[in-house]
Amino acid sequence: MTGPESEHPRQGSVYISDKSPLTGERELYAVVSADTYNAAAGPTVLVAEIETGTRYRATAYAIETDYGVVLADRVVWLPLEMLGEYFGSLTPAQCAHMVGGLVSIVRGR
Repeated sequence: MTGPESEHPRQGSVYISDKSPLTGERELYAVVSADTYNAAAGPTVLVAEIETGTRYRATAYAIETDYGVVLADRVVWLPLEMLGEYFGSLTPAQCAHMVGGLVSIVRGR
């Protein structure tokens, strides 16, 4: 993890992964886990995938951003060493929408 947030990731931060050894592709992720959790220096961070294509734009949990579509229904715990390089940040409204979508999925609403 490099960049202005190398101390610890912040909720709403966008990271780009290193190239996959299998495909050579890089992935974009938005940090979902709370700043309190992230600052505790645990080994993982909760992230949502960012789709840069168009196939998921119509889903109920898609959040349009300048980076692509954040998929609040596609989250994963990622080891910090796999997070990659800082790429940017979601707006506060986009971050709130992402977290709200995830909470509604977990609650089944």
